[in-house]
Amino acid sequence: MAKRVLIVEDEAAVRLVVAEALRLEGFEVREARTGEEALEMLLKDPPDLVILDVLMPGMDGLTVCQKIRQLPEPLNKTPVVMLTAIDTQLGERMGKEVGADLYLTKPFSPRELRQNVRELLAQREAIGE
Repeated sequence: MAKRVLIVEDEAAVRLVVAEALRLEGFEVREARTGEEALEMLLKDPPDLVILDVLMPGMDGLTVCQKIRQLPEPLNKTPVVMLTAIDTQLGERMGKEVGADLYLTKPFSPRELRQNVRELLAQREAIGE
């Protein structure tokens, strides 16, 4: 069964690139445009991993990540990859503080993204989550 990834990104072009990169790797991809939509989707049909844009209108990615980490188990253990155009140590630290597993700065290569997603999912499987 294909692993399911939820992409949360308000920019259609970025969402398309990320989705296609993951579909080429065999992942089942679902897409949300807002943090609110993402949380709703996560509760209805939990993904194996979430890719979150940090800067979104309304509920930003940091808040979405915090809310995921406050959910009951096993939902709160869902791996989260944060994507952002903010290339600072402060931004990365903020992502880690809210519970993100990985923080990638835009632009990133689709190959790098796929590799990181595979590694995170393999780590979760290895520890039985």
